[in-house]
Amino acid sequence: MSRVAHYLPRWLELSAGFVAAQVNRSRHHGLVVSRDRFVCLDAFPYRPRVSLYTNDIPYRLPQRWKDRIRRVQLAPLLAAYRIDLVHAHFGHQVNDLIGMIGDRPLLLSLHGHDVTGLVHAQPHHYDRVVGAVDAVTVPSQFLAGSAVAAGFAEDLIRVLPSGVDTSFFAPTPLPDGPPVVAFVGRLVAKKGIDVLLEAWPLVLEEVPAASLHILGEGPMASLRDTGRAAVHWYEPDVTRRHEQVREHIARATLVVTPSRTGPDGDSESLLLVNLEAGASGRPVVSTQHGGIPEYVKDDHSGLLVPEGDAEALAAGIIRVLRDRALAERLAAGGVEQANTWDVNACAARMDDLYDELLARPRK
Repeated sequence: MSRVAHYLPRWLELSAGFVAAQVNRSRHHGLVVSRDRFVCLDAFPYRPRVSLYTNDIPYRLPQRWKDRIRRVQLAPLLAAYRIDLVHAHFGHQVNDLIGMIGDRPLLLSLHGHDVTGLVHAQPHHYDRVVGAVDAVTVPSQFLAGSAVAAGFAEDLIRVLPSGVDTSFFAPTPLPDGPPVVAFVGRLVAKKGIDVLLEAWPLVLEEVPAASLHILGEGPMASLRDTGRAAVHWYEPDVTRRHEQVREHIARATLVVTPSRTGPDGDSESLLLVNLEAGASGRPVVSTQHGGIPEYVKDDHSGLLVPEGDAEALAAGIIRVLRDRALAERLAAGGVEQANTWDVNACAARMDDLYDELLARPRK
């Protein structure tokens, strides 16, 4: 059994739980290397883990010197833990690894912003990386195209989504009573929360008993102060993130994910909550955006509407809330779709890629 170092900017934001799912289920020994401070350890208590952040770095040093101090820690750390392969999750800090990992295979997993918004802002970010990586994984064909546009060779790219835990997110019957629409996600422009709130009064005109339940936090949280009717806001609980999401979805009649391209070019690569909703037996109303159509089949596991279109979003929500037979048919399709992407099977595919890279002759 080999040893894999999982390098990432920070272990681990709540929104990156899919990384923990893969690391925890790998058949290889793992070491988490966090470039900066640990966060959310109550939710993701994985060990062994090492942070390269240190308070001993003088505050007044230029940032490039601080980055260099962190980088030089890598070689002795990888040697001490006898690491065989380095897996960089997210591309934001992958340049740290160039020239620091010896002849070990380097796998880069791109997840979304790191190859859409980041490249939009920094077109040359991956210039030194494209010739150094042994493989690149992305969660969707959509993001594979973005990776090619960023300069990565097409034959290096594998589409390997992180998957959904279908034993944890298990189907339950659609609830009776007044309809509940659920949103789960960061409150950022890409998630389209403003579009949803624009659509909501249109939904209430047709389905006045409906309520909207929003679970999330982020820079657009100020929208909760607008006082819209029948809208309930919930903050994420870091100590029970998965349970809270499961309960939030289970109370819902449908899950809505109105994602769109952000102002910085950031786009959805997969949108795991759609699979979590599907595995839970909940229909989805989402958008024809990014990688979403690869994991939500329109009129089979959900309804897809044009991104950024509040009227179309409202119409999709109303259609599902008014038609119980449609909601149940989409729910059944969601369970079928989610089972295709079970997290254990997806983790095994990643392990197979590790084995393939380790079997290659060293550079």
